[in-house]
Amino acid sequence: MRMKKAGIVVVGLMMAAVFVWLSLRWFRGREIGSAFGELLHAPMWIAVMTVCYGLSFWLKAIAWRQYVGRENEDRLSGYVYPLFVSLLVNHVLPVKLGDLARTGMLVRLTRMRWEDALHSVAIMRLLDMASLMLIGSTGAVIAGLSVSAWVPAVPAAGAAVGLAVAMIYIGWRKKGRFRDAGKMNRLHELLQRHGKRLWMTIGSRKGAGIAMLTLGSWVLEGAVVYGVVQVLHVDIDWLQAVWVNGMTIAGQLFHVAPGGIGTYETTLTASLGVLGIPGMDGYTVALLSHGYKFVFAYAAGAASLVLAAVSLRELKEWIGLRNKGRNNAG
Repeated sequence: MRMKKAGIVVVGLMMAAVFVWLSLRWFRGREIGSAFGELLHAPMWIAVMTVCYGLSFWLKAIAWRQYVGRENEDRLSGYVYPLFVSLLVNHVLPVKLGDLARTGMLVRLTRMRWEDALHSVAIMRLLDMASLMLIGSTGAVIAGLSVSAWVPAVPAAGAAVGLAVAMIYIGWRKKGRFRDAGKMNRLHELLQRHGKRLWMTIGSRKGAGIAMLTLGSWVLEGAVVYGVVQVLHVDIDWLQAVWVNGMTIAGQLFHVAPGGIGTYETTLTASLGVLGIPGMDGYTVALLSHGYKFVFAYAAGAASLVLAAVSLRELKEWIGLRNKGRNNAG
């Protein structure tokens, strides 16, 4: 597990180094500022981006609540708010701890058991990666790209599975579930029980609907890239924008900076390059679309914290920062 984490960090740092090289080559303050000005003077496209991006989280929340099976018991806001707060945490911290905040907030808002909440978050993450793999491979085939253009998604998916398992383990350890003897046996029983629950749901008609909702959410998120390219008159269509966004988000597995700064820009610029877009244009699209997502994450995340009446103290407890602070102080 430590080697896998180290591998992710190494790849992330390499991608960040590429971003620095791209910036040295293509960052021109006046041109970038002009591009941001064009986006700000296109309120219609900003509205389209915001509505579609917001709806993508709404679809994710519906799919999540359906997987949990509490459509008649929980308000949808109990699933929307944790998604936005998770997004905020991942755009503030250099490591991806948003899923722990997402889990803790779900427990707080729905009174669900920690084990069930953690299971649902891990499974929804796996469905996200499956959707991104489908988008990546399908887009590559339609565009006539070589297999090498999307095959890196396979090891990324494997790493995502490992990440989900690690998340379950870390979450249970936080709750003191593995402090006694027989840790591995307990972990094996846990994974076996939740694996059975997963296949019973995903293999059903309901599971197919959940998968389609998750896939639809990623299609909608492509509106962010599409809106930016339309404003900047970059020649790609909606499906290509969805593919570029999917490849970029898959690359965020190697997140080593707040919001995945560096990895996002590198992957998006490279993906647009595969479609024949010049590097300078691709780099500019990456900066603008990522800048927009930062603003959205801070606004939606902060609003969700306020509307759900969640304190920063609770948030720190969920992601483990408060306990670490105490330990360091001692």
